[in-house]
Amino acid sequence: MAWFYLILAGIEEVVAVFAMKHLDGFKKKWPIILMTVGFIFSFYCLTMAMQAIPPGVAYAVWAGIGTVGITLVSLFWFKEEYRLTQFIFLGLIVIGVMGMRVTT
Repeated sequence: MAWFYLILAGIEEVVAVFAMKHLDGFKKKWPIILMTVGFIFSFYCLTMAMQAIPPGVAYAVWAGIGTVGITLVSLFWFKEEYRLTQFIFLGLIVIGVMGMRVTT
């Protein structure tokens, strides 16, 4: 169950950062609400995960899920371009997250 909370925390982080991209200088209200709720839920789930998973592992996996997730959103939603070397280093993050999961 702890890993479920951790994955959910990472996904909510991606949602919150996605909303942050649309803030437009705090002129729009829906991104503020979505970002606030997303981060609160993300930190709640991260806290629940840390009850069973060591904090160093949980934080590394949470940050990795968020980094990979927002990169994929940027690639497909915002049509940002990335170089091959950036994908290689992103792959290293994925390998690191998988390694943390397997060895914990």
